[in-house]
Amino acid sequence: MDRGPVRGTAAAGTLVLALALVGAVSAPPGEASASDRRSAPPDNTASFLGLPSATEYRCTVSEILEPSCGVWWGASPYGDQVEHLEESADRGMDIVYTWRGVDQAQVPGRREQSMAAEGRFVHTNIEARRFTSPGRPDIPYESIIDGDFDQQLRSQARGIADLDVPYFVTFDHEADANRRYNKRGTPEEFVASWRHIVDLYRAEGADNVIWVWNVTGWESNLDRLPGLWPGNDYVDWLSWEAYNMTGCDVQPNWTEVLSFEDALRPAYDWIQNEGPEHGIDPDKPVMIGEMGTTDIGAGETLKWYSDIPDVLRRYERVRAVKVWDNKVTPGCDFRIRSNEYAQRGFQLAGQDPYVHLPERVRGLAEEAARRD
Repeated sequence: MDRGPVRGTAAAGTLVLALALVGAVSAPPGEASASDRRSAPPDNTASFLGLPSATEYRCTVSEILEPSCGVWWGASPYGDQVEHLEESADRGMDIVYTWRGVDQAQVPGRREQSMAAEGRFVHTNIEARRFTSPGRPDIPYESIIDGDFDQQLRSQARGIADLDVPYFVTFDHEADANRRYNKRGTPEEFVASWRHIVDLYRAEGADNVIWVWNVTGWESNLDRLPGLWPGNDYVDWLSWEAYNMTGCDVQPNWTEVLSFEDALRPAYDWIQNEGPEHGIDPDKPVMIGEMGTTDIGAGETLKWYSDIPDVLRRYERVRAVKVWDNKVTPGCDFRIRSNEYAQRGFQLAGQDPYVHLPERVRGLAEEAARRD
């Protein structure tokens, strides 16, 4: 079995930060910028990490942006307006999820460029759909394999390479979902499309791209994953979703309330226990690509979100989490700002030091991506 990320993370190449946890993120009065203050976690960092308060904690960030000291916190923001979500969460988002099509040559667009320039990491899903056509119709995987979109894909790769910052990319997320599986092509064609795109990006010098394989992670879909796996040499991060959709009108059979941990666990356990026999390296970092709950009551909704950091501490391969701050229908609404208890729970969770990494850790990540 081939193991390891697309780019090596040998010890000599991993940047290390020694954090003196007591006051590690403090600055003398008048010296901290507004963004530093927004990004600084609470002063009880050491206790949240389970370390003695006087201990130095060595935090590493690999060249594929895997932190050893906590979890990146992010979102797919409603209307692409991450600033509104950040204001309500009283903190910045580490990662912002955007959605584009295989047929779009101008990736990253102005919005992605702006968010990257402001210091956020961008994660773009390149969908097998025509975003330049009304209704965004599906694109058959066969067309991608045959090179029909090579010009656009090469343009995307050059645009991302020109940013010269780490940039997460997924091709056609949720390929295991019922509405996707075997619809745009076979699993084998999905894999061939994925590899074709990665090869094109590499040929154009987009070495700053971090490849994120994203599936639903739903227990009923796990048996589909082996056939959709592109291979360890073509994937840096593993990713799936953690939702509770109780009462969602487009999911009428969803009657059981799932906690964040309930939703996270099946795919995590499958990857750790069964992944290796299918050639999947279980040591790759995990990103919860989307997560959220519908309204399950005031206290329950607040607790669903506020419990997330403690859950993450028990699943050490998870190193990034993004909320899906959107709605499917009026009866299936995951927007954080539309529910005061969701907003409060998300705010409480986001202030936990385990998901609120110091700004200097981000500096490590950016330097790691440039060291090649």
